[in-house]
Amino acid sequence: MGQQVHPEFWVQLVAQVSGSIDLMTSALDRNNAALERERLWREKQATVIRQVPFAGGIPIAAGVGFYDQPDSLQAKTGYIWDIRRMTITGFSAGQVIAYRNGVMNPQTGLNPGEQLVPYSAPATNTFSKGSMLLMPGDRVCFGATGITAATATVSVYGVASCFESWYLPYYLG
Repeated sequence: MGQQVHPEFWVQLVAQVSGSIDLMTSALDRNNAALERERLWREKQATVIRQVPFAGGIPIAAGVGFYDQPDSLQAKTGYIWDIRRMTITGFSAGQVIAYRNGVMNPQTGLNPGEQLVPYSAPATNTFSKGSMLLMPGDRVCFGATGITAATATVSVYGVASCFESWYLPYYLG
């Protein structure tokens, strides 16, 4: 006949197996929670960047002009713009300069803000990520001097990546 196992052995065995199952269940719960946090983070990252197109016209009078529209060319409070593409067209001579945060001089078309990019001929420029950042409240504006144009307006087009300020370190990588 076989040996009989003491009842306390079975009680200890069931307790150990039950404890092991509890540990594995707890680990799976933590892992599932971590996976869910990661999924939510990736979902948020996928929706944080928006493309903002902008366009306008620089009215030219006596060869000079400026275009400054803070409502449409400004990174709003809590947001950052990264200008990725800018096109200036509609002139054959002179210079158009894109500025950051300037106040235009109507007589000269010049702006004492930070010069971002000059255009001595119609062109499209594309910019690398992070090279043309407008922080919250910053705006882009345009000054034109010595302009010869077929019409009385020089056209401005562009697109910026727009995202919430908290995302800047992740955006820059």
